[in-house]
Amino acid sequence: MSSDVRADVAVIGTGIIGLATAWEAARRGLRVRLVGPRRGEHRGQASRAAGAMLAPFSEVAASNSAPRVALEVGERVAARDLYDPWLSLLREASGRPLTLTPGMWVVATTAGSRDAAELDAIAQAALSHGHQAERHDPGEVPGLSPARSCTAHGALWLPGEASIDSGELMSALTDALLAHAEVTWTEAEATGLHASHGGELAITCATSLRISVPRVVLAVGVGLTDLLAGSQDLELALPPILAGKGVSALLRNVPLSLPTAVRTPMRDFACGMHLVPRTDGRIYLGATNRLCPSGTASYPLVMELADLLREAGEELSTQLFEGEIVGTSVGYRPFTLDHLPLVGPTADPRVLIASGTYRNGMLLAPRLAEMIADHLTVGAVAEHPFAPTRTITPDALPETLDRWLPDLVNLFLTPQGTPTAMQGVLADLLHQSLRGLATDESHPRGAAVRRTWQQAPVPEALWSLLVAYLR
Repeated sequence: MSSDVRADVAVIGTGIIGLATAWEAARRGLRVRLVGPRRGEHRGQASRAAGAMLAPFSEVAASNSAPRVALEVGERVAARDLYDPWLSLLREASGRPLTLTPGMWVVATTAGSRDAAELDAIAQAALSHGHQAERHDPGEVPGLSPARSCTAHGALWLPGEASIDSGELMSALTDALLAHAEVTWTEAEATGLHASHGGELAITCATSLRISVPRVVLAVGVGLTDLLAGSQDLELALPPILAGKGVSALLRNVPLSLPTAVRTPMRDFACGMHLVPRTDGRIYLGATNRLCPSGTASYPLVMELADLLREAGEELSTQLFEGEIVGTSVGYRPFTLDHLPLVGPTADPRVLIASGTYRNGMLLAPRLAEMIADHLTVGAVAEHPFAPTRTITPDALPETLDRWLPDLVNLFLTPQGTPTAMQGVLADLLHQSLRGLATDESHPRGAAVRRTWQQAPVPEALWSLLVAYLR
């Protein structure tokens, strides 16, 4: 079955990047065909599971190099500068209020062995981009009430950061798109992309629908792997997209006042613990991050949820334990081997991509939507670091172990409960064991470790290497 609705471009994917891109393209006068689910649970979609912290600076880690910080923070600041006028346009188009909660607290605790250095790095990133970063006593942080075993020893107020309700934002974009005369929304799962007659592209769908368009934007997040598997007659030269599983919880009737978001620095290959207020009085609690096959689980493991609740309660507020859990979410964050997004034309200029935003999809959405719309309408676009056809050279396993072993150790032995010397011993043992297994072809478990690393040569895979070793 084919569709006779004509469009200038099809956007495949209905997460935040897909919706924002479709809306921006339509606002510029393009006829847009949006392909993807609108109703239902959207299981595994990162956008609807997101805490939606707009965090240009508090995502900085002390271990990041200066050039890397300058690159990433510069792009995030550019996106944050777009947000307020973008929301004004979206409020008008959707008729929804869309409350933006300004400010972010970042708290250093004894649960993070390097939290003091992390706060320094975050503050430096904000100040170097002309934004405020105010030092405060932790006692001044609203809602902060950690356990006695987890002392808070520093706090940073970032007035340039913010948070928004991801559900409200997605609903507003949905309403704006449904009301736009240039948008046709096809609620079907795209299964493949193929060359068609007249130089056009054909999108095949699970419903047997076939859509012909001249250009396509891929914004399917971690679903890219499956879509490309059904698009083998096109040469797109795209790097792999990995999936970071995030588990979060939604709480109500928590006896604390939380006017703004509170978080810890980056930790354990994730964005630390964070509490984000919702407009209805509920509190979003997030989040975990584990490398895993995308879409393999729609629900959190008991272990994941237990760790999330325990760590957030101990580090941020023991009053969380008195609240009620009214919902949990699982989202799969898409990321690349160099942890930068993919934005722009693929090796086939008819096919563009906007994906790989990892933990910053909500923040980067208006920025990436503008970049893709520029490619579609202007053609010649200034060079940027997110080109999909760039060469990506990941670090080798020995260098990755040298840099990230302390974070892996902290997953097993928390700083506040383990002597520093013992942590060093464990780090040395893990380093020697994993490095030896990766190079010793005679070891029966070495093949599993090497195979795991070859499939995903990123720091987030270190946990998987241990799993491969133990099996």
